[in-house]
Amino acid sequence: MIALFMLMIGCGTAGDSSFHEGLSAIRSGDATVALAGFQQSLAEGGRDGAVYHGLGNALYRLGHHGEAAAAWRRGLALSPRNGDIAANLDFVRKRFKDKLEPPSTHRSAFFWQSFLSPLEGAILAATAIAFGLWMAVWGRLRVLRGLNGLGANAVLLAVASVVIGCVLALAALDTVAQRAGGVVTVAEVEVRSALGPSGLSLFVLHEGAEVRIEDQSQTHILLSLSDGRKGWVNGSALRTTNPAHPFVFTER
Repeated sequence: MIALFMLMIGCGTAGDSSFHEGLSAIRSGDATVALAGFQQSLAEGGRDGAVYHGLGNALYRLGHHGEAAAAWRRGLALSPRNGDIAANLDFVRKRFKDKLEPPSTHRSAFFWQSFLSPLEGAILAATAIAFGLWMAVWGRLRVLRGLNGLGANAVLLAVASVVIGCVLALAALDTVAQRAGGVVTVAEVEVRSALGPSGLSLFVLHEGAEVRIEDQSQTHILLSLSDGRKGWVNGSALRTTNPAHPFVFTER
């Protein structure tokens, strides 16, 4: 428990100084300096919803709306209850040319995915499983000491706690799997039926289009849209929405 507590403290302070430098710069109107600060914070391990929120704000002010949408998508993945990020994302989506339904980021069966981050879900899962197992051990110790074991209601509670914990753990893992998305960050990109120029041109996507990443090679990505269309694009045209991936932005 002490090691976990120290790890949580470390995660909370990683990149903190750079984040505040970026925050001060964005408040003073210097989006370029702010962008550098937020990127440095991420490079130092400060992967937090607030950092991606600020990064998206800086990118938007610099006119990189697709990159901003990708940053805000990452922020929401880490902080799904952040209304400011959700409002920013909704605002910028209305400016994009392709009016596409964004890929789903949660399943209806796991409704809590829409307001719990994977970390929060994992903590709840671990707590529920630990509680159920602790009750089972406690009941066994009582029996070994010649006392009555757990009553029917206590056994039911222990089993239910473990089952709920396992469901929460599966949902947390599924939430991470749902991060396999991307945002088009170039003005326009052709989607083809196969890798490279040999594939037939299927359709065109524009900056800000949100897609799901189905597969990828070293240079190309197989994407799918919410309407079922699929195709290959050059990987440099997309920015992944997975907050665990690096976010290295350079002016083109």
